[in-house]
Amino acid sequence: MANLYKLAALAGVVLSTVVTGPVIAANHDLVFDGWSVTNGQIDETGTTGTSICAVGTYDCNTVAAGDGFKQIQVTAKPDTAGAVAGESYIMTIVTDQNANGTPGAGELGFYDVSFVKMKLSLGGGASSNNNENGIASQQRISEVTAGTGGGTATSFTSDTDINTGWSVAATPVSISQTLVDNGDTATSGDNFDSNFNYQSSNDAETGLRDGFAMSIDQVAGLASSVDPLSVNDVQVFSLRERQGTMLASGPGTVTLAGNVVNWVNGDDIKAIWLGQTINLDSTSATAGGLGSTFGYLSFENVSNSTIGPATEFGFATSNAESAWVWDPAFNVGLGSKAPCLTDPSGATCP
Repeated sequence: MANLYKLAALAGVVLSTVVTGPVIAANHDLVFDGWSVTNGQIDETGTTGTSICAVGTYDCNTVAAGDGFKQIQVTAKPDTAGAVAGESYIMTIVTDQNANGTPGAGELGFYDVSFVKMKLSLGGGASSNNNENGIASQQRISEVTAGTGGGTATSFTSDTDINTGWSVAATPVSISQTLVDNGDTATSGDNFDSNFNYQSSNDAETGLRDGFAMSIDQVAGLASSVDPLSVNDVQVFSLRERQGTMLASGPGTVTLAGNVVNWVNGDDIKAIWLGQTINLDSTSATAGGLGSTFGYLSFENVSNSTIGPATEFGFATSNAESAWVWDPAFNVGLGSKAPCLTDPSGATCP
C-alpha cells in the first residue's frame, strides 16, 4: 500500500505543474475506462467495447509498455464524430504491476489514467508536435480489509479528477477521499470515519480558479468496552469552506451569540461545527440529565480580516444540533446539508 500512497502523492505534483492560461475549447470525446489488465499487462482495447481504442473514433499505437504501465498515442480518425481529424493525445495508464480486472468495477486497488494533448499539423513541419496546455486525468485508489465476527474492517478510497486547459470542465478539479475504520464496534466502539471533498471552478475567459468548495467530515465512536449503554456515544466534526462562485450569492449574514459575520460575492467563508454526545448514566440507555451533549459552531470570513469570527457553544439534553442555527448558505456544493450527530455531511440527517 506504501507504493499506492507514493503514487497518490504524484497527483499533487500534477496539480502544481499544470500550466494555466486561456481556456481552449474542448473538442474531444475521451474515455477513461473500458480497458482491462491481466497480471499487470494492460489491454487498451478492453473487453466491454467502451474503450477509447475500441469505439472506432481513434487510432491507438503503443508508445511504451511494462508491468502495470502503458503509454499510447491516441489519434482521431478523419471524418469521425466527437473529435477533430488529427487530434492526438498521449494516454498513460498506470496500475499495480500484478493487477487483474477492469476500472470502475472495484477490482483494481489503484489506477491512474491521463491524457496529454499533442498539437499536430497534418502537413508536418517544425510545428507538427507541440504540447497544448492542459491535462485530463483520473485517479482511483481503494483498499478494503474485511473481518469476521465483528472484527476490524478498514476501507480507504481516494478519487481524483483533473481537467484543465484544453479539457477544462465546469469542475476542473475534484478530489474525494474516504477513510473508514469500523473496528470491533460490538465490544470496544473502535470506529472512525473521515471524509474529504474538494471541488473548484475556473473562469471561462482566463482559465484561472474563481471559486472552490471544501468539506471535511469526521466521526469518532466513543463507546466504552465496559459500558454497553454507551453504544451511541459519538463525537462528530464538520468543516465547510466556500469561496467565490462556489459560495451562495451575497450579500449574506450569519449571527451567533450576538456576533455578526457578513460577506459579499467572491468572499471566502468558513464554517466549523463540533457535536458530541456521551451517556454518563450507567443504568439508562439515554443520557438524560447525566449526559454530556453539546454543539459548537463557528463562522468566519477568511477573506476579510476586519470581520471577526462568530462562535456559539451550547448544551442540549437530547440533541446537540439544537444548540445552534445552521445557515443554508453553506449547503451549496458537494451535495452538503446541515450536519448532525448521525451524519456530519448532512446527507442523511432529518
